Amino acid sequence: MKKYTNALLLVGSMLVFSCEDDKGSEDNYSVNTDYVGIWKQTYFAQFDGDACSGTPEFEDTTLTTTYTLNNDGTVLTSGTFFCNEVNNTTEEICQDKWGASGNTIRIGTAPFGTEYTVTDTDEGLTMTSEFEMMGSNSPDEEMTPICQMYVFTKQ
Repeated sequence: MKKYTNALLLVGSMLVFSCEDDKGSEDNYSVNTDYVGIWKQTYFAQFDGDACSGTPEFEDTTLTTTYTLNNDGTVLTSGTFFCNEVNNTTEEICQDKWGASGNTIRIGTAPFGTEYTVTDTDEGLTMTSEFEMMGSNSPDEEMTPICQMYVFTKQ
């Protein structure tokens, strides 16, 4: 279980600690009003191996992370360890920029932004991101490839 916790902390840190950039979410990314609104994390899975396919080793559907994508290209994060206040208007670490290009949403700025692929499903719009990384159960064990999948559903 430590393998999963360590990997989650690593990814969570990457998502939260992004650097501000005057270029926003890059020139080819802009606000798409179809994507403006509240996106709640509805699924997380971790897979052994370097692809997010097959049977997950771990799944979670009781998540609380929420992104609020605003018309002005800003995003507010809530429901995380660092950003537990709803709408987080006072915590700079919980605010960032977002933009879209086609069916891709980028939250944060390059090179630290996270890209999500938007899909129209029976449940509505979802955005999915997959992270391939190395992980282990303990510091004494050899690192092996793992893949984590994050799915957010527009509310």
